[in-house]
Amino acid sequence: MKYLRSVRGRMLCIAFVPGGALVVVAVVIAVFLIHQANRARDGAVETAAAADRTARAVVALQAQRGEAMAVPDHRTEAYANFTQRIDTAIAALRDVARHAPDAESGYQQTTAVELLSVAEGMNRADSLALAGLDTVTRKPFAAAVATYRAELDRLAPQLTESGRLAYESLTRGADWSRLTAAEDALAAAEPLPVPESVWRSAAYAVSQQLGLLYSQQSQYAVQLTLDDGRRTLAGALAASTALLLCAALLLVVVRRLVARVPVPVVPIMVPTVRATIPRPRHARSRRPRVPEPWPLKAVLDDLRRP
Repeated sequence: MKYLRSVRGRMLCIAFVPGGALVVVAVVIAVFLIHQANRARDGAVETAAAADRTARAVVALQAQRGEAMAVPDHRTEAYANFTQRIDTAIAALRDVARHAPDAESGYQQTTAVELLSVAEGMNRADSLALAGLDTVTRKPFAAAVATYRAELDRLAPQLTESGRLAYESLTRGADWSRLTAAEDALAAAEPLPVPESVWRSAAYAVSQQLGLLYSQQSQYAVQLTLDDGRRTLAGALAASTALLLCAALLLVVVRRLVARVPVPVVPIMVPTVRATIPRPRHARSRRPRVPEPWPLKAVLDDLRRP
């Protein structure tokens, strides 16, 4: 029985070692993937909060820039100051997008930041036009108009399907045509082709649509990051469950196999008659040794001699 227990114990130990290893691997993988999922979720929440803060800050700074540029004496300083502050806020949001948990999320977030930059470029040109263009400000106005239009055309292929539809609706609309016509006339120092009220209404509508385009892209990027975190968490749970089931199945199979191990039959010989065990020659006898007679014979022979 001791032999049988020893064999079964060894077989169980052989099974427990890989089974325990599978359990440890499952736990490690689960912890790692859950950590990754939590990081993705936290990153998405942080990105959404940063995008919202930046958008609000940009809108507030744009309003302050428009009010400050209404004063003719400080127009140039106000434009440079507020424009630099807005660029700094957008650059900070662009840095957040670079630290996205995966490449696709980072790509979509970067596209959203560039759309915010396009909206800022349009507002920048509009603030210069409202303040009044002269020989000094006309060149920055033309550069701002050309830059935001080129950037918008460049970003169009990178947008989602809904974003491309919104882009086409924007660029093919009447407000876009009126705004571009007014901007081209202002850049060329020509009279406005449309009434000023129509120009202002078109500028407001285009600004709202650009802001909506940015919001849609930003929300899509955040949702993409959240979905990636959910997929990572689901994969972690599935992989851990599969490894634990494999370990449990291995232990069950080995226990059943061990239970079927046959009991070894060890023949034991029991002697019925006590056998005489020969004593070795060099073994010491318990009987007292009788002195040999040859020494006495030698003494008697010496006495008999004349």
